Amino acid sequence: MKIMIADDHKLIVDDLLDEVSTLFPNATCVGTSDPAEVIPLFKEYEFDVIIMDIDLADVSGIELADEILKIKPRTNIIYITGHSEFALESYKTYASAFLVKPISGERLRDAFEHLRHPVSTITDDMIESEFAGNATIGKWITKYREERGMSRDELAEKMHVALQTVYRWENGKRMPDVITFMKLANILGVDMGNLLNTEE
Repeated sequence: MKIMIADDHKLIVDDLLDEVSTLFPNATCVGTSDPAEVIPLFKEYEFDVIIMDIDLADVSGIELADEILKIKPRTNIIYITGHSEFALESYKTYASAFLVKPISGERLRDAFEHLRHPVSTITDDMIESEFAGNATIGKWITKYREERGMSRDELAEKMHVALQTVYRWENGKRMPDVITFMKLANILGVDMGNLLNTEE
């Protein structure tokens, strides 16, 4: 998950960076207190979640969010503000959450649990790490497929991939990317974390 925090008060940015890094230690977290950096940083990282103050210096966070959503419509916007009267206007950009300062860790966690566009916390590096071991993911793909009485042919058809691709997944010779991994977990009816289970 890639997260950006934008607030023109650096102390707030630093506090939220600490909080978010604690909640999601594997996430890429970037903060800025310069509104002019928001769009360039977004174009560089294509963040999944933006935590942004509405009342930024010289610009509205809502206007920046509108520009961001034109670039990547499925971006989750979590607005933060000291002014509750901005709430109605903020939802014109279909925000995931609207949090009034000061923001507690509990409210921040709840906002992430109810994102408009859910984001996987499983990264390409985590998947690659599992494949680099003993084909752990492949073993669990096989296990859950067989538990559901599904043949490799059936899984390949549901995933819209070649049969050979399923063989390679299960033998650890090829790894799915994160999007494919999410779809695979959904078809097998398991949480993505189950496919990364390393216990026998």
